[in-house]
Amino acid sequence: MDVTIKKIKFTTINKTYTEKVRDWRGRHCFATQYPNPDGKRIFLTYYFVKKGYTISKVFHRSGEFMYYYCDVMEMRQTGRMRYVMVDLLLDMIVYPDGRYHLIDVDEFAVAIEKGQLKKRQQVHSLKTLHKMIRMQTERSFIPKYIHEARMFPLSDGSNKRK
Repeated sequence: MDVTIKKIKFTTINKTYTEKVRDWRGRHCFATQYPNPDGKRIFLTYYFVKKGYTISKVFHRSGEFMYYYCDVMEMRQTGRMRYVMVDLLLDMIVYPDGRYHLIDVDEFAVAIEKGQLKKRQQVHSLKTLHKMIRMQTERSFIPKYIHEARMFPLSDGSNKRK
């Protein structure tokens, strides 16, 4: 089964991808896998549509787990297996030992200064990030099924964004 995702990031991206669904947990939580443009990392990304964030389990191309990359997103379903996802710029990296740090806070601030984010998007971003941090502090943010997830084989040619 394939899913079509239109991803919008105010600073860099406005693209539509069709990707193979790798883990289906319902229309409000599913995963796809794709290589990072650097070719060295593979992202197994879980989209939590109603919660407003993604959690990517990042692997080295060899299959070794590296860290989790978590994006605050505004997401909505626009059709059967079609989604629009607006990257709201705030991101959190979670390391295997549970430590985390925030990134792209500067991009978030610039987007506010330029008027690129509506007030409701700013509020959603901050509240969602606060919830993500609180849950990670309690060690309840990354679900068990993502902790246990493995990278899918790369040899089938379906790991390229179309």
